[in-house]
Amino acid sequence: MMDYTKKINDFFEGKLSQEEAQELLDFLESQEADEFLSAEIIQLWSSKLKAEDYNWDNKAVWKKLNHNKSNYARPYLHRETHHKKKAWGPWLRAAAVFLIIGCSTLFFVNRDKYRTTQDQEQLLDTKMISKYNPAGQKTKVILPDGSTVYLNSESKIVYPANFQLDRSISLEGEAFFEVAKDTKHPFTVESNGIVTKALGTSFNINTFETDGRVAVTLLTGKVELKQLDTENIIELNPGEGSVLSRNDSQLNKMPVEAEDMILWTKGVLKFNNTTVDQMAARLERWYGVKITVQGNKKKQLASGTFDSDESLRNVLTVLGESLDFSYELKDKKVIIRLN
Repeated sequence: MMDYTKKINDFFEGKLSQEEAQELLDFLESQEADEFLSAEIIQLWSSKLKAEDYNWDNKAVWKKLNHNKSNYARPYLHRETHHKKKAWGPWLRAAAVFLIIGCSTLFFVNRDKYRTTQDQEQLLDTKMISKYNPAGQKTKVILPDGSTVYLNSESKIVYPANFQLDRSISLEGEAFFEVAKDTKHPFTVESNGIVTKALGTSFNINTFETDGRVAVTLLTGKVELKQLDTENIIELNPGEGSVLSRNDSQLNKMPVEAEDMILWTKGVLKFNNTTVDQMAARLERWYGVKITVQGNKKKQLASGTFDSDESLRNVLTVLGESLDFSYELKDKKVIIRLN
């Protein structure tokens, strides 16, 4: 019979091949595991669980699992508020594993990926992590190196699990970055073929521009913009911005109202000579609705500033008076009729 205690220890010491590790994980998730796991261990865990006096040390677990385990599946913690007796079978199997190796935490192994509804974090594989916001939601993300990302709605970032060593991010949508200084590890963001590089600074990137263009605005420090697969580079200083694509033959920059570009991080919605289509798209992302525009759009431009507590109905009423349109709002659908 296989010595599963030794196998488990070998797993956490990085001595198993990928095939051996997979075999062990398959076993621990099977009904067959009940026959081999020590009854004394299960009884011990059961008494701890009933007494609810079992302390979890999450950081110790992650340290164990990340030490020499880059080729193994990534586990995740599964917390329950109420413990149901009928669900103890798989819990006890997982608990027994940790009691064998002297680790005081419960975990389940997920060989593919997981997602939490609270912050839309999704483990793509053993190396990359993704965070996504649906329409109507904005989040603040603290990266492992101490940098902060304000992620806008309908936006996503992807970054490596070993981010402190590889500070590279892929962005879809819009985000504002406050970068922790680390001269040995440059901070880069790739978006639509444009790479923004910084050592310690704060800047905004918006990929919601038309024709796949990327708008970069610098608030503090200095950033370098580069087109993928080319040597075209441009540097931005505070108060400067650039709107570019990977196909531009020449990179340009211009002075901008940098603070206006990040008002969204403070919950302020501002339109400044915005076309009707752009206005509708921003309202869709901001409020999580679907907007249909009917009528002749002409060359009407929207302007106005709205606080975070403004309802969609109020915003539409104010904009409707200035742009001469009526609207119909029902549930999550809006129809704008231009006069």
